[in-house]
Amino acid sequence: MRFLSIAALITSIATSVGAQEPIFDNYISMRGEMDRLMMNRNIPELMIKFGGADEMTKEQLDRLDAQVGQLYPNDFEHVAVIRRGALEGGFQQELLSYWTGIAYVYAYVLYHDRGNEMVAINFRFNSDFTTLNSLF
Repeated sequence: MRFLSIAALITSIATSVGAQEPIFDNYISMRGEMDRLMMNRNIPELMIKFGGADEMTKEQLDRLDAQVGQLYPNDFEHVAVIRRGALEGGFQQELLSYWTGIAYVYAYVLYHDRGNEMVAINFRFNSDFTTLNSLF
């Protein structure tokens, strides 16, 4: 069974990569970036755009990218929202699946709709559905 855990790769952080603020104009632009980067398996840019790069060194991002490339040698062809949860005050969480054939990876995003912008607060991905589904 394939298992990928970002948390396992984030151990001791020495330096951070040039992180960007995970702010988007709206939900459509946030999902467009997330889907494009996940489906193309562009892990370093994904982590930078969704705020995870400030927790990872360049070397850790490179290792994660290589690990994803080994586990998923082909770009993903499909995406679907598996679960969505509305919270209070404009907060939302989603669990998505990306797949090609029988190769699946799951992504979790917690975001805040502030009316004039969308902020991706927490982003994770994993090959183990149960790990991310338990966040709901």
